[in-house]
Amino acid sequence: MEYMGYLGFIFGMIAFSWCISLTAQVRELKRMIQDAGIGHTEKASLREILEKSIGKSADLKLESIDSSFNSTLSDCRILEVDEEWTLVLIGKKQDEKLVRIQSIRSVNLK
Repeated sequence: MEYMGYLGFIFGMIAFSWCISLTAQVRELKRMIQDAGIGHTEKASLREILEKSIGKSADLKLESIDSSFNSTLSDCRILEVDEEWTLVLIGKKQDEKLVRIQSIRSVNLK
């Protein structure tokens, strides 16, 4: 009967690794669909919001590609907006950074 516990553990590990790989595949498929221009209305509306906010300070919440962790660019100034990218000044040192519009989850204007 003890082997059933080991078998269940092995099955659980296989199922867990399978779910992890499915999550990565879904994320990659979502990125491919967005790059193909299907369902790009959200990207276009965010770009329009950023274009109207050039010169203003904002907090940008970003989605990282490889993991589910989110990062935040706080107190940054929006300089330029392109179709896919936006240029921002970050912090007191005024470092310039290019941010892909697809990776922006939310914008809090100040």
